[in-house]
Amino acid sequence: MKTVSNDQASDFAAITQLSSACVHCGFCLAACPTYAVTGMENDSPRGRIWLLAEAARSGSVSDVLRVHIDRCIGCEACVPACPSGVRYDELIDIARRVVNVRRPKRELLARSVMTTGFARAHRLARLVAPAQGVARVLDRSSLLSRLPSRLPRSRALVRQATVIAPQASPQVFTSLVPNERARVVLLTGCIASVLFKDVNDATVEVLNAEGISVIVPKDQGCCGALASHAGQRAGAQRSARAVIEALDVTGVDAVITNSAGCGAMMKDYPELLGHEQEVERFSSRVADVLEYLDRMESIADYKSMPRQVLYHDPCHLKFAQAVGSAPSSVIRRIPDIDLRSVGGPNCCGAGGLYSLAQPELARQVGEAKRDAILDAGADLLLSGNPGCAIQLQTLLGDRVEVVHPIVLLARALRQ
Repeated sequence: MKTVSNDQASDFAAITQLSSACVHCGFCLAACPTYAVTGMENDSPRGRIWLLAEAARSGSVSDVLRVHIDRCIGCEACVPACPSGVRYDELIDIARRVVNVRRPKRELLARSVMTTGFARAHRLARLVAPAQGVARVLDRSSLLSRLPSRLPRSRALVRQATVIAPQASPQVFTSLVPNERARVVLLTGCIASVLFKDVNDATVEVLNAEGISVIVPKDQGCCGALASHAGQRAGAQRSARAVIEALDVTGVDAVITNSAGCGAMMKDYPELLGHEQEVERFSSRVADVLEYLDRMESIADYKSMPRQVLYHDPCHLKFAQAVGSAPSSVIRRIPDIDLRSVGGPNCCGAGGLYSLAQPELARQVGEAKRDAILDAGADLLLSGNPGCAIQLQTLLGDRVEVVHPIVLLARALRQ
């Protein structure tokens, strides 16, 4: 056991306070995707809360705690399932940085490189296409199977890289419409701005069709979610401050994001940065693009699209942001669309960088979702989060196309 430093005393005090609300009823177990796979108490919210409370009581962090905190996807499905109102979302944020004291230095370095690399993906756009060429060669050859078993992250990354369409560098522009109904500023994202530029383009196209002008500022970066998920609070705070500075909310009605993970993070900036007036002002204007469109009566000319499509609710939209019916309501603006929800478990196992850090468990969680999608029989799946899109397309292969709902709306405009 390793004693924690004095500067973590406040974290332990917070854990003690938050965990005291848990009455160990077990309602969270049915909502937890990792518990559904492993059946281990310590892989459930209740088990992790018990381990955290014990760490706070003893003033020390064990490797057992670190292992089971690392296995948490952070889907937050347990939060609305809890009758006692335990803020597990706050507990897991604290836990992720607390357990870093027990993390080997080489793993801390690897995580830092991974989060920094993805957060700066928009600066590395020119490397995407060559890297994917190498990834496809590896995936089609026997070389991938020869990677040591201790390198699951490498194999997962290679396979995921082969299913992402190469995109150009992110565009930076202001798209104004005559007689605008509203004006918004768009977060293009770090990974999304490179790997999912089509989603950003579709977002601008649909918003313009709905009479909304869009401003896309320069010098955008990561919202801080990747660093936060890795327990790197200082890095997350730096990224958050940079985003607030880059996305000036003066004269705009909303800060729009098309990434569920980014939206959840930006809405939580007051908890990360403190309840300053500027921070509160920014976060109060953050909205997922589908959430925002649902607030307004549609004026766009969507063409008929008589086909069956499935919708996957990203955990960071459904649970972390409590955005419920808005996505389905907006998608149904397309005439003759046959929209159906996916059965099975809610979580796909993506969880930001979780599928790279915990590839085997992420795969097992995701396979249950994959099977439910295939059983539904549709060939088009909608999901409003980049991580979910990568994970699901990896698992589904070419059997089902995975796109963002805003991309389908843009297609309906062009029919």
